[in-house]
Amino acid sequence: MRLALCIGLLSLLTVQTSFAQGTDSGAEPAASDITPIHHSLRVTLDPENNRLEVTDTIDLPERFGRSDIAFALNSNLQITNRPRGLRETGLSAQELAQGINETGGIAASSTRYSVDLPRRRSQSLELTYSGTLFDETRQTGAQYSQSFSETSGIIDSRGVYLNRGSAWVPEFGDDLITFDLQIEFADSARGWRGISQGDSVGDNAWRSDVPMEEVYLIAAAFTEYSSVYQSVLPNGDRENEVEVLALLRSPDQNLAAKYLDATERYLALYEPLLGAYPYSKFALVENFWETGYGMPSFTLLGEQIIRFPFIIDSSYPHEILHNWWGNGVYPDYESGNWSEGLTAYLADHLFQEVEGRGPEYRKEMLARYKNYVSDAADFPLAEFTSRNSAASQAVGYGKTLMLWHMLRVELGDELFLGGLKQFYRDFKFTRASFADIAAHFSAVAERDLQPFFTQWVARKGAPELAVSVLEERGDKARLMFAQIQDEAPFSFTVPVALYYADSDTPQLVDVALSQRAEGFLADNYSALEAVVVDPYFDLFRTLDRAETPPTIGELFGASTITFVVPSSSAAPRSANFGDADVALTEAHWRELAANFGEGVSARIVRDDEIGSLPTDSSVWVLGRNNRFADRAIEAASSNVSRRENGLSLGATEVAFQERSSVFVTRHPNSDELALGFIAIDKQAAQPGMIEKLPHYGKYSYLSFVGDAPTNDVKGVWASSDSPLVWLNPERGSTRALAGLPAVPALTELPPKYLAANLARHVEKLTDAGLLGRGITQVLSPRDEGIEGAARYIQGEFRRIGLQAIGGSYLQTWQATLDNGKVQQLSNLVGLIPGSDPALANQPVVLGAHYDHLGLDERGIPFPGADDNASGVAVLIEVAAKLTRAFTPVRPIVIVAFSGEESGLLGSKHFVSSPPSALGDVGFYAMINLDAVGRLEGRKLQVFGSESAYEWPFMAQGIGYTIGVESQLPAQTIASSDHVSFLNNGVPAIHLFSGLHTDYHRTSDSAAKLDYEGLSEVASWLEEAAMYLGQRAEPLRVTLANAPVVVAPLGSEERGASLGTVPDFAYFGAGVRITGVIPDSAADAVGLRQNDIIMSLNGQTVTDLQTYSNLLRTYAIGDVVAIELNRGEEIVTVTATLTARR
Repeated sequence: MRLALCIGLLSLLTVQTSFAQGTDSGAEPAASDITPIHHSLRVTLDPENNRLEVTDTIDLPERFGRSDIAFALNSNLQITNRPRGLRETGLSAQELAQGINETGGIAASSTRYSVDLPRRRSQSLELTYSGTLFDETRQTGAQYSQSFSETSGIIDSRGVYLNRGSAWVPEFGDDLITFDLQIEFADSARGWRGISQGDSVGDNAWRSDVPMEEVYLIAAAFTEYSSVYQSVLPNGDRENEVEVLALLRSPDQNLAAKYLDATERYLALYEPLLGAYPYSKFALVENFWETGYGMPSFTLLGEQIIRFPFIIDSSYPHEILHNWWGNGVYPDYESGNWSEGLTAYLADHLFQEVEGRGPEYRKEMLARYKNYVSDAADFPLAEFTSRNSAASQAVGYGKTLMLWHMLRVELGDELFLGGLKQFYRDFKFTRASFADIAAHFSAVAERDLQPFFTQWVARKGAPELAVSVLEERGDKARLMFAQIQDEAPFSFTVPVALYYADSDTPQLVDVALSQRAEGFLADNYSALEAVVVDPYFDLFRTLDRAETPPTIGELFGASTITFVVPSSSAAPRSANFGDADVALTEAHWRELAANFGEGVSARIVRDDEIGSLPTDSSVWVLGRNNRFADRAIEAASSNVSRRENGLSLGATEVAFQERSSVFVTRHPNSDELALGFIAIDKQAAQPGMIEKLPHYGKYSYLSFVGDAPTNDVKGVWASSDSPLVWLNPERGSTRALAGLPAVPALTELPPKYLAANLARHVEKLTDAGLLGRGITQVLSPRDEGIEGAARYIQGEFRRIGLQAIGGSYLQTWQATLDNGKVQQLSNLVGLIPGSDPALANQPVVLGAHYDHLGLDERGIPFPGADDNASGVAVLIEVAAKLTRAFTPVRPIVIVAFSGEESGLLGSKHFVSSPPSALGDVGFYAMINLDAVGRLEGRKLQVFGSESAYEWPFMAQGIGYTIGVESQLPAQTIASSDHVSFLNNGVPAIHLFSGLHTDYHRTSDSAAKLDYEGLSEVASWLEEAAMYLGQRAEPLRVTLANAPVVVAPLGSEERGASLGTVPDFAYFGAGVRITGVIPDSAADAVGLRQNDIIMSLNGQTVTDLQTYSNLLRTYAIGDVVAIELNRGEEIVTVTATLTARR
């Protein structure tokens, strides 16, 4: 026994010493300081014949010398140019590959060579080689490991997949490399597209000047979709835009658009968090078998995987994040792969944390460790390279994730994130070991974290805790903690929540533990109701069985398992079971058992061979006619009961017919063992259950419907009392252990519409060179005026792919202004075609005006950020998403109107004289965006909702869907472009974020907009556009057909202003004021909030519309008598109207 202990300590000491000293990558110069090998590859692929031909010109650094240079190449590839001194030196058999994309994958057999460089002084070596590569994909791990099928490399008519394991590029050791790659295809694959990491340098050509671990080559007949991500980082933090690609094996615009949008959103999430994305592109590439791989600058996902609705918000951000960790900073695999845990922490865990489920997710990681990792299967993180089983995943992903979480708790969020950013900057495109990480974060923390990393990286296992509480003299509570694992104690800090009777929230205390048993004193035992150890699941530890409910994963993780199959003569044990499941024979159940028992100690017994349930292992009872089916249901009686021809699983009843159902409970003889039951109605469903059930490990019960089993019922039983929860017996406490303060997430997920993209449009449209976008401004040579705004919008329409109607985006006409002058104006018009020819002449119109007020009397431009650069920005961004991701049944016309500020000139012309290319058009509905940039947490105001019966219900539904509430104001003001449509019998609404004191003043600047609110408006508009665009039925129009009169504003007049902010929610007579603009006419005569304006110069103000129309009749400097209601008194004041500034 002592010898074994000494050997164990020696083994641990050896690992610890190696870890503390670092690996070669930590001791030698960083890879960025070493000249890498460069491969210049010219490749011809013949997929039909599984063949490739390669010419590789290799630039070798001088450190390789000139003779006896060793390399390896796939044994199926023959070198044909025989360079000087080339000789074979041996063979390397197939072996396990390592890396972030390997799940126990294999590397091809390779031939080792030695070669001399040519006599000339060049360090260049040219190799020409060819051959066939066809290693059919196959499963290399147990089903429950959730691994993908693997290949060492395949060239086939379905596609091409080559990586480092293919040994298709000569390998000269483990050095990082750079490369350029030109791909050509045989005539039988004409039109194929090849993709690799790095930068695109031509058709099917790629280059990486930054060091890489390997060269990937993926090829197929792809349909390509693309967009451009504009970095959200401040100028100077990144040099280039990122090209975003989706390469699909069959055309699917909507699917591609979802991934393009998600890519941009996730890049916008991770760049501020970690630093600039390291590559010039990111591509989603569809594979011809099911994979979930992350390569530098692209990801390779299987055709089913990319279509699972949950992937885009789960696995996809994980693969994108690998471009920072694993494909940006490379793990030193010899000392442990830290990147999978960090990627999972900042992707999978972060997304759960943002939703408030961080503790639940961490508990799930701990449960996987408990369920899947036996003592024999455990290993230290320093030995993890890639997952090849459920146990290796639980350690390499789960334990490493918890390591990063514990580091975050140790440092605090600010130091943790700052340290990650600096780590990325320092180690980008180089290899980093756990030792490098320990040294880096020790410097960040300004204290030695080596013991922390040594314990969690070099040592296997985990602490297992117990707690007790005793009353001490002086009304003290002694909390005693014990580490009850067999191994030596760990050193750690664990949070403890103390619940007192006089407080709704617990006191949180951090307790440092390092001994087998130790404790501390807490005050006020008499009021102490409960103690909870590790309430947030912050500590990597072995859970007690009572902390977790029985789950399917517990059975798949059992080291020994017994399958009880029904004998062929077995009959139903109860009439409640209905007909026996005769469709599945004993042989079918044995096949299922063999699959589920692969890789563990499993035995299969018939139900007539045993008299009771086995007690030495966890047990699966298979088949509803199994002699032990009743026993399994009895063991789960608190959650499961029999029903006529079915089961009750919790609160859900499921039939046996056409279904496959599963539940797990505790073994009646041992809480450390699990007992599971499976009923499959038809033989046809058996293969699907074999494939799918291992992927539902976190659930306690499941039910699937159909021959291709589709899950529609799932859940988890409640946990029993945890031994880490103490309830004061003297108080009879049964209090619910709630009130834990929420821990803020590391960051928030970016909105669907990125603030940076919206701001880019606003800043362009408010540029001083556009002279306030006035329609009659005289331009100097250096200024663009409103024509510059039109050119910008036209360019954006072209960029996002809107169709030009009749070959042009411009609708130009001669407009007569109110002062009699004739002015050429232009609307900008684009089209998203509809799919139903019968609706082709009934388009939806989305519009926003792009003109503004020009210059004030001092020559200062009115920026018009809210009015209406905000509306145009939303219009462009929503149109971009709809163009990429939505095929409406009826057309959607996108219009940027001119002349709105001069009396709705652009919208009037568009309605009365629509572009002739639209044909005999009858507009279906219109949504107008005007002044939507100041939402600031308020409800979105929707004017005109009375024009169609459906508008209020649509607005309400959108609020439920995206969480942006809208308000249908009691008063309205018909002074925007939707009025032109209303006056022509078209139901139309106006989206508006609310008035403010900068309205129509030079202070309406881009800096004052609420871009998060603007993003919410964009999401609202998208939902509304999709609702209208896919609706074939007509709207129920409720217009009274009485035209709304809007008094025009002369084009050269600077409209007179009183300077009030009206209350749109006011129902009574007159206009109630909610604010007064500083230094305005209203401010000068003392108008106040809640004053109600009743008349102007004796003319009655009945509502907002009459108020607006009356004000438009006055000029700057006019004196106006204002009668107003102030509380209980009538007040009359005289104001001199001023210009807007």
